[in-house]
Amino acid sequence: MKKNEETILKKGRIIFFNGLSGSGKTTLAQKLVSWLRKKNKPVFLIDGDVTRDFFEDNLGFTHSERLRSGKRNAFGAKLLSENGINVILAAMISNNELRDFHEKKLEFFEIFLDADIKDCMKNDPKGIYAEAIKRENPQISGYDLEFYNPKNPALTLYPYKETPDRSFQKICDFIIEMKIF
Repeated sequence: MKKNEETILKKGRIIFFNGLSGSGKTTLAQKLVSWLRKKNKPVFLIDGDVTRDFFEDNLGFTHSERLRSGKRNAFGAKLLSENGINVILAAMISNNELRDFHEKKLEFFEIFLDADIKDCMKNDPKGIYAEAIKRENPQISGYDLEFYNPKNPALTLYPYKETPDRSFQKICDFIIEMKIF
């Protein structure tokens, strides 16, 4: 291929939704994907739960299993973004080791959903908390495992103190103001 025929591929952006289970990551991520598609932006949603299901290996929630799952999400996001696809990543980074890995491997805008565990447990859309608490050692981030809040998220939302529509509007305002896409 001659130099003048080469196409320089614009790198896709990564927006990473982080927060406890039940905080609204997937809901807001799906809204953002729809919004971006209406603007004809190439975009793909990586949902942590979908990634776990895809690999069919029943990864649990031990520290090492969380690291493996998180690294899979990061790898998918990196491949897509390097090929010009914008990525919306809805997953949880609950520990500093995984956070350091993401920061080392990816360039992303983090949106932190700062929700109280009690509200997430009440909502529990997937039944994660109800099922896990039945076990002797549930291993739930924010419940019996520490959840490390991000130090410098690009945007912080408060899902149980504002409506999903209000949170989504803040996301859109942020994206427009920062000229992300």
